[in-house]
Amino acid sequence: MKTRKKVMVLSGILMLVLVALFSCASQQVAPEKPQEMQVAQAEQPAAPPPPKEEKPKSLYDADVKPLAPAECGRCHYSVFSQIKNEGGKHKLDCTQCHTKYHAYNPVKQNWAEIMPKCETCHGVFHGQKFTACTQCHAPHAPKTQIAVNAETAKTCGDCHGKVAQTLQQSPSKHTKVACATCHHSKHGLIPSCMTCHKPHTANQTDKDCLACHPAHSPLTIAYPKDTANSVCGACHGAVYKKLEASTGKHKQVPCAQCHTKHRLIPKCQECHGQPHGEVVLKKFPDCLACHVDVHDLPSKSK
Repeated sequence: MKTRKKVMVLSGILMLVLVALFSCASQQVAPEKPQEMQVAQAEQPAAPPPPKEEKPKSLYDADVKPLAPAECGRCHYSVFSQIKNEGGKHKLDCTQCHTKYHAYNPVKQNWAEIMPKCETCHGVFHGQKFTACTQCHAPHAPKTQIAVNAETAKTCGDCHGKVAQTLQQSPSKHTKVACATCHHSKHGLIPSCMTCHKPHTANQTDKDCLACHPAHSPLTIAYPKDTANSVCGACHGAVYKKLEASTGKHKQVPCAQCHTKHRLIPKCQECHGQPHGEVVLKKFPDCLACHVDVHDLPSKSK
């Protein structure tokens, strides 16, 4: 009996040993790193620690750059917006003109000293005729915010040279009128012709006026061939009434078809050729000897 128990105990121990050996054999052994790789990794230097940020000893030890336009605009928002929308070529870095800023002293009243001078960039553009630039130009909207008055109008020709030349080359009453008389209230204003002049016909528009009369050379009259006779009749009233009352064929012809240029008196032959024989034409070379009035045809003996 004792021998049987011993055999069973030994058998159990043997089984445990076999299970332990089988478990060890089934585990994968991690491969060893090659010796060369281990040596290479050992030779790589360690990464340096990140540099420490040195804090300035004082707030005023920092290197501060001049203000950018966006920073100026936070306080001077209305000026920033005006330059943004109307600045034109003045869309510059603020400090390019305002080299001195935040330097006004109410005791010294040094405004003129710190404000930039227009002539620094532009010179004396209008010469000695007009040197007070800001009386005409707003510095932050130099072309759109221009004041117009009798004094500043003396310099209009400096910028509007072609207009000034046209007024002198084509003398009229407009030549004698100051620019500010028509272009009043603001720069760039195009006034209505009817502000000063009565229209030729009812419902006439400025476009109709300018089709014949250029504003700066109004006596240089040109008109399209389809111009209504009533437009001509505004100045040539007697002739227009006579033509309207006539029973002749000329009533059906637009004035501009015969008078292709203002004041041009055409020859009858241009339209009618030689309507009579040589004997008649030799005796009466002047058509109006019989056809007295071209605006009231047909003949002298009607």
